[in-house]
Amino acid sequence: MTLLRKSLLTLLATFIFAAQAAALDIGTLKDQGVVGEMSTGYVGIVVSNPSAQIRSFVQDINDKRRTIYAQEARKANITLAEVEAIAAKRNLDKTQRGHYININGAWRKK
Repeated sequence: MTLLRKSLLTLLATFIFAAQAAALDIGTLKDQGVVGEMSTGYVGIVVSNPSAQIRSFVQDINDKRRTIYAQEARKANITLAEVEAIAAKRNLDKTQRGHYININGAWRKK
């Protein structure tokens, strides 16, 4: 293997590792007080000036939750709002102590 090829592979491995290390994780963001659970069944942003990456990450999580909630609503023959309410209660109940929750529009630590 040539020196150039080894260098490129090393550089590529470094970028992959860095990307994985920088990947957003909901648990870590909750631990850091950046995001929290809302009484709507979705995740919200706690901090006042989130990065575009965090806004996009939260939107992605909420889009996935909405898809799952809609599927569950169809299966159970209930409304999306009913599933969201059930999920919100479950998510708030399961939120770890010290993480943020949003009740009636106000963030507070559980």
